[in-house]
Amino acid sequence: MKRLCWGLLLCLTFGAPALADDELAAVDRPAPMFRLPVYNAKTAGTTVLGLDRFVGPDAADKETRVVLMSFMASFCGPCKKEMPYLESLYEKHKAKGLRVVMVSIDTEAEGQKIVDELIEKNKVTFPVLKDRFNLVARRYLGTQSPLPSVFMVKPDGVVSAVHRGYNEEASLALASEVESALGLKKEAAAKVP
Repeated sequence: MKRLCWGLLLCLTFGAPALADDELAAVDRPAPMFRLPVYNAKTAGTTVLGLDRFVGPDAADKETRVVLMSFMASFCGPCKKEMPYLESLYEKHKAKGLRVVMVSIDTEAEGQKIVDELIEKNKVTFPVLKDRFNLVARRYLGTQSPLPSVFMVKPDGVVSAVHRGYNEEASLALASEVESALGLKKEAAAKVP
């Protein structure tokens, strides 16, 4: 039975046709829902997490105002730089409704070990998920996409922004969009006489 399950999974993973561009997650389209195991289950508070916890009509976390979902890999230099930045952004705005989820596409045990080390080194408290077979990544990234790739998802489950790659300019743009989605720019502007 186990052999049959693994065979079916391999066929689905490697035998599935690539998604057409119009089927991938994109701005103004519903974000594909999923459930994945969590690397840092102790700090994240769960062993399996789905996007539906934060968005959609039946979301368990009713305080969510925006979700940042970043796809990364252990071999990606910019991803390693982005991780502590996302943690600081999360710590700064989580009480205001920001939720951050990172999805690792590492398939090999060695890469997964590096992800564990990065989580510990950067004291990451938001959930980091294991997409070991890249089933979720294919629905968001297709077969070729730069890493990291960040998807901003609204509470209704619709993707509102997509950012590819990471550098200082991208981090400033992302912070600005998060503050806008949380309504913080309006509040700050209202306070200025």
